[in-house]
Amino acid sequence: MIKIEVISGNAVKVKAPDKLKADDFLEIAPQIDSLIKQHGQIRLLIDASEFSGWESIAAFENHARFIKSHQQRVERIAVIAAHDWQYWLIGAVRIFLHPEVRAYDKSDENEALQWIVGSASGR
Repeated sequence: MIKIEVISGNAVKVKAPDKLKADDFLEIAPQIDSLIKQHGQIRLLIDASEFSGWESIAAFENHARFIKSHQQRVERIAVIAAHDWQYWLIGAVRIFLHPEVRAYDKSDENEALQWIVGSASGR
């Protein structure tokens, strides 16, 4: 199950489980939609350090559909990654996503947090 925590104003921390299930995004959509309605845009700190993939193709499809339908309302995303394939995937999807996306190691989580809650300064 995905865990969500508001960390500051429009900044949200999302903790990904080991495996994403097909209904995970249906469960978090109301929370995310409420935050977007309240703030207009949100910023995400995604902790994917324990994430190892999707339980099924349906889980992947639902994840992609959720991203597609919400990306215009996300200002920036910091991803705490732990696997080489995650860095590769982040590099590939940043070409197609509206928000700016940056990848960080677990040891750089504080830097990622500062970027998410801070102003639009560069890294």
